[in-house]
Amino acid sequence: MNGEVLAGRYRLLTLLGRGGAGEVWQAEDTVLARQVAVKLLRSLDGDPMDAVQRFQAEAQAAARLTHPNVVATYDVGAAGDHVFLVMELVQGPDLQKLMRTAGLPTADLVEEIATQGARALDAAHEAGIVHRDVKPGNLLLAPDGTLKMTDFGIAKRAGNETTGLGVLLGTASYVSPEQVRGEPATPASDWYSFGCVLHELLTGTPPFTGPTVDVVMRQHLDVPPPPVTRTDVPQELANLVTHLLAKDPADRPTSAADVTALLTPANQTQVLAFTPPVLDVGKWEDDEEPQTGHRAPRRGFPLAKAGVAAAVVVAGIVAALLLRAGVSNDPPAVAGGTPSAPVVKASSAPKTTPKPTPSKTTPSKKPKPSPKPTPKPNPQAALVQNLRTLAAQVRATQQGSRSKAPRDAAQDLDQAAEAIDHGDTQSAAEHFYSARQHLFEAQMRHRWQGTPQIAELFSTISKSLPRPNNNQEHNNNDE
Repeated sequence: MNGEVLAGRYRLLTLLGRGGAGEVWQAEDTVLARQVAVKLLRSLDGDPMDAVQRFQAEAQAAARLTHPNVVATYDVGAAGDHVFLVMELVQGPDLQKLMRTAGLPTADLVEEIATQGARALDAAHEAGIVHRDVKPGNLLLAPDGTLKMTDFGIAKRAGNETTGLGVLLGTASYVSPEQVRGEPATPASDWYSFGCVLHELLTGTPPFTGPTVDVVMRQHLDVPPPPVTRTDVPQELANLVTHLLAKDPADRPTSAADVTALLTPANQTQVLAFTPPVLDVGKWEDDEEPQTGHRAPRRGFPLAKAGVAAAVVVAGIVAALLLRAGVSNDPPAVAGGTPSAPVVKASSAPKTTPKPTPSKTTPSKKPKPSPKPTPKPNPQAALVQNLRTLAAQVRATQQGSRSKAPRDAAQDLDQAAEAIDHGDTQSAAEHFYSARQHLFEAQMRHRWQGTPQIAELFSTISKSLPRPNNNQEHNNNDE
């Protein structure tokens, strides 16, 4: 077929690869004098109508997308027994070939791939298209470092899914749990598949492997993804992969903006504003880590410095107040000091000052009344007040939140206050830490944002309540 000219315009030059029902050729557009990629529908046994329709669907889907991270579609047509698609020619390899020939990419390159791939998915989803076959072989890396997404051969308009129950399109290693269950693919399905790709780029294998397709399918449904343990991988990138591989579609990132936020270190977005989040205020005592992701030590260090700075300022204010109080009670004869009113009364008076006539009947001085004892604060009442104040502040954040976590957390805090009123400290602790876990997980999913006041109250109250024995704060059903 080398040298064959399609539709009198496209001369086939070099076979670039085969996959599915098509072949991809490097070709020359003889009209515009440029190099292009031509995808041909391969000859099939029996009736090829189904494959032809899928191929035409690919052309229609791809033609709707115009984005720097999506392979451009130039033309579609038929010539004799062939149906062909003319596309932008990307000289670089796909990611599957890159791993096979050059080994695993660096963590920096994977982070760049994550950012650019997320933009490509954004463009597809905004056009109403679900790719449904995101995998390393469909992601090309140009020599200038630009990532290009291609092969929308099984793409469909979102909400117009026609795949029947049990008919699964896409590669088994990268398919989402909802597709395994026979449910329609959604944009969230593409994000899951993209997480599988990133996991393979960082570890060398997809998150789930097995001897048969059925084994892999069951793992997508039931088995937690293995963590990324490469020492050179930033915690933010490892956490992004964990979020993308969430079993529940609602827990996955939904846009390139979400991906960028997850890849941004906490010390670049929070320390400048000096606004400690719930993640720091509600940090786990005794170095305990939450079960929602990997530990991110770099988040704690800048916030710890901020806390030390705040403590120094408070200590300085207290010292100044104590010093001031001490000066007012000291003897007034201080060298160089400005005499105060008591000092004037205590100084020597002129001798002409009349002296009071002594009298035996002069009553003796009355003893000074003893000062009334200062009432001791009631720690229980203060704790109840703090809990109710915190509940009100958390409830106030419900309006701007995409999660029901503020509502559930506020109810837990109210119940904690009632438990303290009844003397049940253990129950109060369980409700308090449950509330903190609700908000922590919602914040990790970028569905809720706290305030410095909420953070301070969580920190204060946690010093007064014991840790729950049943570890209840890790068993949250927020969404």
